[in-house]
Amino acid sequence: MGRPQYIQILIRILLLTINGVVLVNFFRNNYVINGIGFSLILIFQIFLFLDYLKKILGDIEKSIDCLLYEDYTNTISTTKRKNVLYHKTALLLEKNRKKSLQNTSEKLVFTNIIESLPFGMLILRKDFNDSVEVFQLNHAFVDFLNIPKYYKWQLLKEKIGPLKEFLVDWREIKHTVTISVNEKKETFFLKTSLSQTNEHEYLIVSLETIQQLIDKKEKESWYKLMNVMSHEIINTITPISSLAQNLDSLIHVDNSDETFEELSQGLRIIKRRSQDLTTFVDNYRKLAELPIPKKTKLNLSELIRGVLILFNSEFEQKKIKVSFDDISDYYIQGDKHQIEQVIINLISNAIYAVYNCKQCVIEIRLVQNEKRTHLFIKDSGVGISEDIKENVFVPYYTTRKNGAGIGLTLSKSIIEAHNGTISFVSNKEYTEFQVTFL
Repeated sequence: MGRPQYIQILIRILLLTINGVVLVNFFRNNYVINGIGFSLILIFQIFLFLDYLKKILGDIEKSIDCLLYEDYTNTISTTKRKNVLYHKTALLLEKNRKKSLQNTSEKLVFTNIIESLPFGMLILRKDFNDSVEVFQLNHAFVDFLNIPKYYKWQLLKEKIGPLKEFLVDWREIKHTVTISVNEKKETFFLKTSLSQTNEHEYLIVSLETIQQLIDKKEKESWYKLMNVMSHEIINTITPISSLAQNLDSLIHVDNSDETFEELSQGLRIIKRRSQDLTTFVDNYRKLAELPIPKKTKLNLSELIRGVLILFNSEFEQKKIKVSFDDISDYYIQGDKHQIEQVIINLISNAIYAVYNCKQCVIEIRLVQNEKRTHLFIKDSGVGISEDIKENVFVPYYTTRKNGAGIGLTLSKSIIEAHNGTISFVSNKEYTEFQVTFL
């Protein structure tokens, strides 16, 4: 409390004391009327003193309530802040207001990180009374199980089926579990971990599809293989190039026709093999050194229209009918050049698939539901045979005569780098690739 308040309180106490002494003397000397008058003055002074204390304590109590209930709408005027007590209270409110804003911002960032994860994430919180609540829950978790996004644990646990049994004991586990989703059984990898603070205990639950784990391991294996092979092949190319230069120098030393022809043939062979190996390494590097996507807001419909223009002459030459409903615009977050490359690869495959068909048709569709955008590219070709379906996305596997075998592998890597998925269905009448953007 500031010095002015102390002075005012001391003056008021002094006046009350003086008034009390005078009042006692009046009654002792039987000055009843004067005593009654000073009694009224004393009562009025007591009322003013209590009102003064009430104003001071009332403002302080109001500020404390704001801190207690995290309501920072209360402000203290500049005039009042001249008082040291009010000034310190205002500083305390401002400090907690900034801290609350920072906590809210950090929580928003944390929530966005959880939402962006490609696997399901559920975080449960339990207090010392064993009362459980949902602390965090991302879209991937509810999408995997095709359930509503409940934040009440009593409601959510009735929807997660067999998962509930693994979450009752609050212990760390790693387990595979099979769940029926839309009358179709799907296997997931379930992992839980525990964390504890002064007031709460947390159970962190992650849920991945088995296909996600397989794709992750497959990609890691391919990256390791690509890097090793790139290194080895480059080491092979270097001596070949050196040998070619030496042979070339021999031509100028020995000018006989036989030597010249032999050396010339050897140079051609080395040159051709060097070019083949260089092409091989370049294709590998496209897969192994795929740059991180530089995501921006893309008009996917406009991007598809631009790619179709590139193929117009080929469509006309091969008499291919292309169907694309471009009335609506669909937007995604992605790297323009990488997504464009995926569309080019898929349309190129479709063109190859319908070659020599009686009805050459390529159908392109865009569908959007919730926060996902789906791209469908369907061709009227003879389809992909069962014995090669599992090799479609394997690097360098191709059925084309002059194909490099990296188009679909590269497309899959690009889509996965965008946290999306690519798949296909095929039969004797058509093949349809589906790309899903999250």
